[in-house]
Amino acid sequence: MTREELLAAIERDDTIEKVDFSGLDFSGLDFSGARFEKCVFHDTLFMNAKIQRTGFKGCDFRGARIESVDLTKAIWWKMDLRGAILKNSILHKAVLSGADLSEADLSGADLSNAVMDNAKLENANMTGTKLFRAMLMKASFKGANLSGADLSRAIFYQADLTGAMLKGATIFKTFLRDCILINQDFRGASFTMSQAGGADFKGSDFTGADITQTNFMNADMSEVKLDRVKGQRAIFMDAKLPGASLTNADLFQSFFEGCNLTGADLSGSNLEQSMFQKSKCRGTKFIGVNLNYADFSHADLTAADFSSAGLYRTKLHKIIEDHTIWTHANKEAALGTDPDLAEAEDM
Repeated sequence: MTREELLAAIERDDTIEKVDFSGLDFSGLDFSGARFEKCVFHDTLFMNAKIQRTGFKGCDFRGARIESVDLTKAIWWKMDLRGAILKNSILHKAVLSGADLSEADLSGADLSNAVMDNAKLENANMTGTKLFRAMLMKASFKGANLSGADLSRAIFYQADLTGAMLKGATIFKTFLRDCILINQDFRGASFTMSQAGGADFKGSDFTGADITQTNFMNADMSEVKLDRVKGQRAIFMDAKLPGASLTNADLFQSFFEGCNLTGADLSGSNLEQSMFQKSKCRGTKFIGVNLNYADFSHADLTAADFSSAGLYRTKLHKIIEDHTIWTHANKEAALGTDPDLAEAEDM
């Protein structure tokens, strides 16, 4: 099919099927409203083309150059876009469900409000990509470079980000429920007001990051570094934090109920008014921690070290206390077991 025949077919509103356009130059053309099914566009040029509200189904765009193209509301079902160049293109509200964008170049692209569920973006270049409010459920970002990307309000439910680079990415009100984020480098990152419940962060480093009001409920944060974080009102309910380091952190009014903090180190941190009910703190270090008005009701404090900790009005109701260290802590200012409450609980 020639360039002229293609334009005529689009004008007639035809569905264009099983045509090989490999190597052709469609730069500057207007494809708005066209429909393509099972067509091949290997190494085809689309520089500065207009492809708004265009439908592509089962097409092969491997190696295609679609740089600086307006693809607003384009519908690309199960597309093969491996190695395609979409640098600085606009894919606002585009649908790329099930698309394979492995090793594609999406740097500087605008994917705000795009739908990319079950998409494959392994080893893709997404530096500076805008993913504001994008839907990325069960997508694979293994080895992708998301440095400096805007991930605010994006939904990454059950996405795999193993080996992805997220340095300098904006993570604000981002939904990362049940995602794989092991061994990630979040040092100094802004990771605020996000939902990361059930995510796997094993071995990740949040040193100096801002995690204010982020929800890590049920997350696996084993051996994670959270030193010097700004994390007021963060939620770690039922999270796994064995061996984690949370030293010199500001975790004012944070929530650790049911959390496993076995062997963790929280020395020097501000945990005033934080909640540790039913938490497992065996061998945990609270050396020099501000725990004023905190609540450890029913917590297991076996071999925990509270040396020099501030415990004014701290609730120690029915704690498990075995070889617990209280050296130079003002335990006398804490609140012990409430007999009336204990009786009611035992009824």
